[in-house]
Amino acid sequence: MRFCGTIQARRDAKGRVFFPAAFRKQACAESDARFVMRRDIHEACLVIYPSDVWEGEVAALRSRLNSWNRSQAMLLRQFMADIEAFGLDAQGRFILPQRFAAECGIGADVTFIGMDDRIELWPSQRLEKPFVEADAFSQRIEALMAGGD
Repeated sequence: MRFCGTIQARRDAKGRVFFPAAFRKQACAESDARFVMRRDIHEACLVIYPSDVWEGEVAALRSRLNSWNRSQAMLLRQFMADIEAFGLDAQGRFILPQRFAAECGIGADVTFIGMDDRIELWPSQRLEKPFVEADAFSQRIEALMAGGD
């Protein structure tokens, strides 16, 4: 499953958002149409995982943790506590939890960004500027693809 592209949407007064049709077709064709949402660990955005991708993420994390180590057990606990599992209603909508919207500064206008096997949900106003300026982006991609940092 490879999600890509940027899609604008609106959150209604009840907190519902239409899951983009292009992403919905892909996700529903390849999985059980269940998702997990959590706040990104680096940025003020949300990450939406198809359930099978989420299960892989949890398995990868658990394989690196020692459940007998208190600090590592707390990491897993925090990681798992900050999620919201959801499905889509008959119209292809989901409810964006108010706590997540508040934590990320998401208002009525939202932007979905396909990020390979997951989807990010951003406040649209945050995306008025690029994440990386054009010249810096070009230089960093060139260095990365050439084997550098």
